[in-house]
Amino acid sequence: MPNQVLDEVMAARYNQLHKIQQEISKSENEKLIGQNIELLVSSNEGRHDVNENRMNGRSEDFRLTHFDNSAKLARAGDLVQVKVVEAYANHIVASSPISVKKTKGADAHAAWVSENGDKRILLGIPTLASLKSL
Repeated sequence: MPNQVLDEVMAARYNQLHKIQQEISKSENEKLIGQNIELLVSSNEGRHDVNENRMNGRSEDFRLTHFDNSAKLARAGDLVQVKVVEAYANHIVASSPISVKKTKGADAHAAWVSENGDKRILLGIPTLASLKSL
């Protein structure tokens, strides 16, 4: 199409918009510091989770939250109450669980893992590295 915006201009505009969006996201997440929130716990997803004894969960408004699970109180599928201690643009960090509500979903996940091992379910086209790790 004629009269298109130059790539350099488009990139500069995108970068400026992204920077503003990140600042807004961080500001909104910082409002949660010191508050208790409920999370639906997911399985270990990140490369640092095992090393840091943490698990991930999603809040009611779907914010990604990392929390300390070194006491092994929470399982994937449980609902936990945690206190937010740090905030970043793309996630928040919380304390160890204040309370844990065991769920049937977590029971089913634990049973599946004990029966099948902790195999990852691949979505999309797998990489060679992910296939070798199975």
